[in-house]
Amino acid sequence: MRLRRGMTGIDVLHETTGKWVDLRAAGGEELPSGIVEFLGAGERARDVARDLVDRAVTAGTATASTSFASLPFEPRSLRCFAGWDQHWHQAAEQMVRRNLPAVVPLAKAFQAIARKPFPPLRPGAAAVEHPIYYTGNHLSVVGDGEPMSWPAYTELLDFELEFGALVVRPVVSASTAEAEAAIGGFVVFNDFSARDVQWDEQRNGPFGPVVKTKTFGSSMSAEVVTADEVLPHLTDLRGTVTVNGEVWSETSTRGGRWSLVDGLAYASRSESIGPGELLTSGTLPSGCGMELDCWVRPGDVVRLEVERIGSVTNTVAEPA
Repeated sequence: MRLRRGMTGIDVLHETTGKWVDLRAAGGEELPSGIVEFLGAGERARDVARDLVDRAVTAGTATASTSFASLPFEPRSLRCFAGWDQHWHQAAEQMVRRNLPAVVPLAKAFQAIARKPFPPLRPGAAAVEHPIYYTGNHLSVVGDGEPMSWPAYTELLDFELEFGALVVRPVVSASTAEAEAAIGGFVVFNDFSARDVQWDEQRNGPFGPVVKTKTFGSSMSAEVVTADEVLPHLTDLRGTVTVNGEVWSETSTRGGRWSLVDGLAYASRSESIGPGELLTSGTLPSGCGMELDCWVRPGDVVRLEVERIGSVTNTVAEPA
């Protein structure tokens, strides 16, 4: 089921006809009017909604022409995970190539002999032992179609192709089964990054490369797809990056070390996580400009797409 925020509550897409239906106008006054609460109500609420939508389309009533808001919900928190070692290796190699080119021959020689990445380009031992993440700025997330501001303090703005999992039920010290049951929907997520600032924070800051590098802004799709339509396929979804109509990258979700189900179980260890909190996947391999050595400019239109989930599009604004 595909949902968006509507004029009176929730709009639901009728998959067969492609029509959006205003759920409240279709007779769903007793159902929750917020997406997080609706998804938290579970399969029964979805079944009722499907029946109402089918009837509304048959009767030609309650159709909705436009979305009320570009954000389907306001995240209560943002936990950003690192899901793919390949992305980490490729991005780190390009970061070193740009900032410490003298190290590149040494790294290549090591990789040729050892048949594994140069140790400084690896994510660290903790990434092998358990999921790793940082806490982002949930208040700076913008929606599909909104401009992405270029921070005044960076000259290298980058995009990152990700998806996000929406928590709709409270968990604490969750098993993987409990964590999976607590995820109600998925969105496409763009974790914009200031790459020159990242290099400085990585070397000189005590908290690593995720402070001003990441907190200025990110974006997510206007539509939420229910977890039952995504979870069975989560390890084999296609992803695409398009800039100004040109395909920059085609990738997939294959090869991840940890899933967001694993991530939620880990994050909830002796910690309460509740409805409305958002977990993001980390960048898909070859899903950012750093890996591709391709860089966006003011005025560029960046579109990120993940199969079965949807897309998010933002225009890069002029530097602040």
